[in-house]
Amino acid sequence: MPAHVRSLLAAPLLLIAGLQIAQAEALDLSRASCADFVSMNENDRTQLSLWLAGYFAGSAMRPLLDTDKVTAAPAALAELCAKSPQLALVGAETRAVFIPAPTP
Repeated sequence: MPAHVRSLLAAPLLLIAGLQIAQAEALDLSRASCADFVSMNENDRTQLSLWLAGYFAGSAMRPLLDTDKVTAAPAALAELCAKSPQLALVGAETRAVFIPAPTP
């Protein structure tokens, strides 16, 4: 397995471990905004982007991990969030970074 794929697969575990150490309470990402994402450091943005990729893929029942999109997601989210800091991180606009909108 290539190293970049192993690191992508390990990122959620590191995110969860880091969040558990940092805070004892649960994080409600449905309340997180783009402003929260922009204020994160690069490592946290990368890890959260991987979590979001899994979240959106799971909700769409897509068992495909597009590593190119996941790798590009932190920059794409940062660009989107710079334009609209009030956007929810778990929403249609951010979902489109990972999964294209369904065609009517």
